[in-house]
Amino acid sequence: MDQKRANGRYYTRGNPFKLTPFLNWADTLNLQQQNVLEPFAGAKDIPQLIESAHLHCNNWGFYDIEPGAKGVQERDTLSDFPEGFKVCITNPPWLARNSATRRGLPFPKETDYDDLYKFALEKCLSNCDWVAAIIPEAFIRSGVFQKRLCDFISLVPETSDEIAQDNKNRITNYMFDDTEHPVGLALFAPDISADIRVWRNNQLLGTLGDLQKHLPTPSRNRDIVFNDSNGNLGLIAIDNTVSASIRFCPPAELGDYKVRTHCRSITKIGVPWEVDIDDLNINLARIRENTHDVFLTAFKGIRRDGYYRRRLDWALARSIIEEVKC
Repeated sequence: MDQKRANGRYYTRGNPFKLTPFLNWADTLNLQQQNVLEPFAGAKDIPQLIESAHLHCNNWGFYDIEPGAKGVQERDTLSDFPEGFKVCITNPPWLARNSATRRGLPFPKETDYDDLYKFALEKCLSNCDWVAAIIPEAFIRSGVFQKRLCDFISLVPETSDEIAQDNKNRITNYMFDDTEHPVGLALFAPDISADIRVWRNNQLLGTLGDLQKHLPTPSRNRDIVFNDSNGNLGLIAIDNTVSASIRFCPPAELGDYKVRTHCRSITKIGVPWEVDIDDLNINLARIRENTHDVFLTAFKGIRRDGYYRRRLDWALARSIIEEVKC
């Protein structure tokens, strides 16, 4: 597994290329007439998925630092990216810089990005007009590479009703064989896009601009103190495995819970005014419903109701608290 992490390699399962937004993207660029690049080809999963979606291109160019199938040319495409392709469809390597440091794995010195996939995506976008990339679902909240991004699809694995009913929480269609990391498919075009369509599989959730209108005004109020052991507000900031369960609560409900500096799941918050917990939770629920959780961080594992578990980050929690005060 560490060797896979070193190369940022995870092999795909499922088929996001059957989804409507990708089919529309492929039709727009006339995929069947294009020579398509897969610069991180691995075992050539991408072309098999494209063919399984009953799509075709004129030809493929396959490259990988460690070829996993016949016909893949050996090349370190991060340092020597292939040229001459207009279209790129890929599953680039993923590796967080902090994870690489913690595990003693190599990370490119020539980039300041916090994850290898961003460095790889920059290479693709610098060399190709049309790019489709399977990347972490968290990308849509990163604020990078959005000028040419036309569609972003949160790829939620399918669950069966029987599994949901018996509470075993097993997934019938993960995108990757050996990780449950939340996954997205980003679709880029040559020109700057007016706005970004955000999808959950085939469901259009809205444009990123419209969804952002439902967020509270960002707050810089540092008088709201997180991880305050004497705080007057509790926060359970992560969903359980059953449903959307993030909520504010009385600090007494957390009992003798010991506040840990680095914990982002459960905390006590010091707020310098009397808080209305019911109003906070009503506001939180409204935001979650109206934004479809696009701005909450997805966690490994699917809830029993079929959605990714989510975490409320401190910045958004602070804004919600401030908004309710107003």
